[in-house]
Amino acid sequence: MPFPDATDPARRRAAPRRPRWPALAVVLAFAAAAPAEGADTAAETASRRRVVAMRVTVPIAVDGHLDEAPWRDAEPAEGFVQQQPHEGQPSSQPSEVRFLYDDGTLYVGGTFLDDAADPVVDGLKRDFTTRDGDVVAIVLDTFLDGRNAFTFSTNPGGALSDGQTHDDGRQLNQDWNGVWTVRTGRVPGGWTMEMAIPFRTLRFPRRDRQRWGLNIVRVLRRRNEVAVWSPVPRQFTERKVSHAGLLEGIDRVRAGRSLRVKPALVAGHRDGRSHRDAGLDVKYGWRDLTWDLTLRADYSQVEVDEEQINLTRISPVLPEKREFFLENQGAFTVGDQTGTAGSRDLLPFFSRRIGLVDGAPVPVHAGGRVSGRQGRIGIGALAVTTALPGGEPGQQQFVAARLTRDLGRRHRLCAVYLAHESPLGTTRTAGVDAHVGLGEVFLVDAVALRSEAAGGAPGRPWALRGALQADTRRQTTRLAYTNIGGGYRNDLGYVAREDAGTLTWEHEWVFRPRAPERWLRGITAGTEGERVDDSRHGAPVSRLLRQDWSVEFADGGRAGLDVDWNVEHLSEPFEIARGVTLAPGAYRFDRATASYRSDRSRALSGTVGISAGDFWSGDMTGTSIGARFRLSARGAISGTLDRNHAVLPEGRFDTTLAKLRVDWSFSTRAALNALVQYNSARRAWLTNVRFSLMHRPLSDVFVVYTDTRPDGAPAVRSVALKYTHLLSF
Repeated sequence: MPFPDATDPARRRAAPRRPRWPALAVVLAFAAAAPAEGADTAAETASRRRVVAMRVTVPIAVDGHLDEAPWRDAEPAEGFVQQQPHEGQPSSQPSEVRFLYDDGTLYVGGTFLDDAADPVVDGLKRDFTTRDGDVVAIVLDTFLDGRNAFTFSTNPGGALSDGQTHDDGRQLNQDWNGVWTVRTGRVPGGWTMEMAIPFRTLRFPRRDRQRWGLNIVRVLRRRNEVAVWSPVPRQFTERKVSHAGLLEGIDRVRAGRSLRVKPALVAGHRDGRSHRDAGLDVKYGWRDLTWDLTLRADYSQVEVDEEQINLTRISPVLPEKREFFLENQGAFTVGDQTGTAGSRDLLPFFSRRIGLVDGAPVPVHAGGRVSGRQGRIGIGALAVTTALPGGEPGQQQFVAARLTRDLGRRHRLCAVYLAHESPLGTTRTAGVDAHVGLGEVFLVDAVALRSEAAGGAPGRPWALRGALQADTRRQTTRLAYTNIGGGYRNDLGYVAREDAGTLTWEHEWVFRPRAPERWLRGITAGTEGERVDDSRHGAPVSRLLRQDWSVEFADGGRAGLDVDWNVEHLSEPFEIARGVTLAPGAYRFDRATASYRSDRSRALSGTVGISAGDFWSGDMTGTSIGARFRLSARGAISGTLDRNHAVLPEGRFDTTLAKLRVDWSFSTRAALNALVQYNSARRAWLTNVRFSLMHRPLSDVFVVYTDTRPDGAPAVRSVALKYTHLLSF
């Protein structure tokens, strides 16, 4: 079908000696001798696809209808190719995207034809799930560094989803929110979209002529097809910006000294007591850097954490949801944190250590941070002052700083410093991390950290990690070794186990049939494992070997089978459940888990999982079921139920974790979300209901009701009203 004519589309108690870090001097000297900015050769970009943006002088009305004349004259980005299922073949449905700009705004217009009567719209809320419906995403590498990018996504319903990617697409921060708008419309045989992205929402080099990395991603959900404008091998995420094309033609624009002031007013009622407060957030963009300041921070609007039942000896890692810590998270990410092959065994900087204790908020008095780039230098620094936990008198300070030097396109050296001061003492940690790309296939990450703490534990105060990753079209391999010395203490970080040496590995083979569109998309067979000893490898801690198989169906469903062989060594008693304690000793147990997930693009979808086998000194069976019913594009109801039944010589126990969620969007600017949870381990019911209204870009009204009913204790109820108003200068 041809395109229609409107183609437009803290103080210290005992102060330790200040550490001397010769390694930092080595890194900085090496960085200073590295190639200067602009070392990328023309040959590196000559083969890239490119499209030219056109400057306009007439107003562009962002209404989803591409009827202004400049849309017809702008050069189209077209010729999309499939990344999945048929890599490299033309997209099954035509797409065109064009770019216009004026002094203050980049406009993106697209026309997307579709022979389906109605596209799949999975939701209207901000930051909707981008794989459960039809989606178009714009990926902008504004520094052309092949590492970092902004993403702006929408669906045929005009919902907004934005984020930042780091580490060449391996890390996605979808909690970042920028100021931009989008509208969509319908045309015969398809739909259109029109975006307006202010330049001050972005960060880019200060030069007269801009040259940005660009990719455009289209998801056709009913076909389970992913198409990209600039080809990306299917073993990588489509956000891998080192494979992006080029957006050219943007001349004589500036991000400007973007100043955003966001006051907040909060009123609430908790257990018969009323409270009122006010806070202020300031954001200032200057010379490719973003400066943030927060005073009397309040995060009452943040959705509560989802409950977990933990039957292991490792504390779970929960995601960061607070706005102050979200932007440019990559500037503070030390080492590989992709979630594979033990990458979460060591998190040198974990922002949830600031202002939260066991998930409960601690008042944040003030905080400041700066993040961004100066040429090939990446900068991230923050300082935050909070109250002491438990309402104790006094305060504590947290400091984090990281300096990054890019060495060519795929290499990076970094230095990091972390400190925590409180009346109870001081800890300091410093070190280096490196990232090396070897060809297209191999990546090497390394981290070395040393800590100092008053009255610290005996043992080596070091934390080390090295990781190797290899990706090919049919195989993926991850290998990592982490060593946490017994004397290492970092109050701003997370370690899965203290005083531990951990070797982890993963390997997967992927087999794809020649005709994947019929019913089968691919078969994956893999193995992974983990060997944990004490940090000197003198005593074993645990062993895990897993064999897994999975089948991906053409509609996006997946079936899987995992078989685990476990060995756990306890050096002291371990209370695995209330009233059930395991004695020291060695335990061997094997388990199997079978699971199935259906096509989430359908109105009714679900998951089911069954596990059975040995469990420590006895055995355990488990079931997990989940269902989601999409009422319309405006909302859905979903629920999950996880049950475990364990029979051990030390005692029997059952666990139940139930969740019911309702999401309803009145429009792309107003939404109601409710989450009810029951956790049998805590014997608690938790209810969180949130209404949000974006009355102008990044200016919101929140009404939040929370009800916690712990077992044997009175219910704790609270209601909060928060109003924010963004002022831009």
